[in-house]
Amino acid sequence: MKRVIAFILFMCIFFLSGCNTENPDTNETSDNTATIPNESTNTPNQDTPQSSIEEKRFVLESNGYKLNAVYTYINDCKAHPTVLLIAGSGPSDYDETIGVLKPFEDIARGLAQKGINSLRVEKRTFGYADKFDMKCGIEEEYLDDCNAAIGFLKTQNISGLYLLGHSLGGQIATELATSIEGVDGMILFNSSARHLADIVCDQYSVLDPVNKESYTTYAEAAKNATASSAKGYYYYGATDYYWASYNSIDTAQNIIEANINTLIINSKFDKQSFDEDLNLWSTLFSDSAKISICVYDDISHFGYKIDTTDPSSIYTQVDFPSEVISDFANFIKGE
Repeated sequence: MKRVIAFILFMCIFFLSGCNTENPDTNETSDNTATIPNESTNTPNQDTPQSSIEEKRFVLESNGYKLNAVYTYINDCKAHPTVLLIAGSGPSDYDETIGVLKPFEDIARGLAQKGINSLRVEKRTFGYADKFDMKCGIEEEYLDDCNAAIGFLKTQNISGLYLLGHSLGGQIATELATSIEGVDGMILFNSSARHLADIVCDQYSVLDPVNKESYTTYAEAAKNATASSAKGYYYYGATDYYWASYNSIDTAQNIIEANINTLIINSKFDKQSFDEDLNLWSTLFSDSAKISICVYDDISHFGYKIDTTDPSSIYTQVDFPSEVISDFANFIKGE
């Protein structure tokens, strides 16, 4: 019974940061380019003429998989800084859609107005969930496809390559930054330096405090999983094969080793993280010249402004805050 409860909770929490309630359609796009409609993205203080912003929808091929992708760019024959958007855990389309919210679409179009290109790609677990078996890990969930996406960007006319990872995607960004040449900076958006199993354990324990001891046991088992010891046991809905793969990630050490400009943005009202996550960033990097830390009081896990007196507003406030876009853009431009 505890295992069933844990699995249900995992589906509600661990996959929440990248879930989409629509059925995936891997044949959704063919190569096509369109100018973004004015009414969808027109904002004050726009640096780039709306008529110059275009979106190319295409299929990105990665290790035999065909993934729907959107390249939002400024079509003015000039090189522009360019960002790869990396979604959080769980199945996610390229907009990181959850309900009425499309954070990656909003971020991509907001950045384009600031003169910054971006690429967003659906996760393999969204379009090919049936291919993601018990022995798959972060390589199959993230790294292979992110490398393919970066390969595409390096064929484009760009003036700098940046990574923006949301939630677990932030930890993945640090992994990529240590293994790929030419990454100029990264943004960790509502991410954490703690081990994922510890974070999920805290989330479970808030919802089901009676079983906190069991969740702590699951977390320790997940953290101790290795490739040689994995047998297909499930901890928090993911197998020990997955956890063994994830356990190679050391987010804080990756940031140090990457030694590139890094922006960390978190929110005090992010219900999927805790004070410990916020405090750890400051403890680790408050004195680092290359790392900037920004904490908002009133944005959700997905970045939208919320009414702190109304928890339901987390999924109803659909306007992505311009100040967050400006923080992203100013960091990328070095302003």
